[in-house]
Amino acid sequence: MRALELLRPDWPAPDTILAAVTTRHGGWSEGPYTGLNMALHVGDAESKVLRNRELVAGAFAPDADFQWLRQVHGNQPAIVIQAGAAPEADSLITTTPGIALCVLTADCLPIFVCNRTGDEAGIIHAGWRGMSAGVIENTLAAMRSKPEDLLIWLGPAIQSRHYEVGEDVREAFLDCAADARQQEQFNAAFAPLAEPGKYHADLTQLARTKLRHLGATTVSGGSHCTHGDPTRFYSHRRNTPCGRMASLICIKPTRQTP
Repeated sequence: MRALELLRPDWPAPDTILAAVTTRHGGWSEGPYTGLNMALHVGDAESKVLRNRELVAGAFAPDADFQWLRQVHGNQPAIVIQAGAAPEADSLITTTPGIALCVLTADCLPIFVCNRTGDEAGIIHAGWRGMSAGVIENTLAAMRSKPEDLLIWLGPAIQSRHYEVGEDVREAFLDCAADARQQEQFNAAFAPLAEPGKYHADLTQLARTKLRHLGATTVSGGSHCTHGDPTRFYSHRRNTPCGRMASLICIKPTRQTP
């Protein structure tokens, strides 16, 4: 087993915020899931996934309670006051210290969010369906902090050179544009291919366009490609079946391990 690796965001978050993305390095999973698979729903042995999650919990925040969710590629956030059963949602928000918010990805874009004072945190699962349906807008609207007071980091996702989509995806974004300017910016995120109706889509550019329109100006990250780095990341487009990485964010627990 390789040593556990947690990818830490390079962002100006306050000291009260813990954040990380798991990679494939470390863990007990085998076969197509080899490494640190964090998902129970992809066909991997449950016992191995639970061991992987325990390993990550010990390295990330031993005193935290982990909050998972049932992702449906929708647009609804869930506000978490205390950790519990996984809600059906595609983003999580909390102001409670000691709750590690978790989303799973293997090409979709995880979006980390916290406020400048470090007492509110969120995590968004942003695939093209959820993003075009408004998951970013709905999440920021559900937060008590104003968009201009938020810090955002875009985690590992499939980059445009590997992400071929059809006309339906482009039209979904053009249709959801708030105005002509945003529609133009969305259109610029789709590079036409030789085959009519086919494009390379830039998920991070689409997310940045939405965040900028909402007034969130401190946005970093977006450079890690899941598809292009098979030793480090799972990618659903590259391999099926495959495991999932977990994106984790937590307001530091008030209780500390002795």
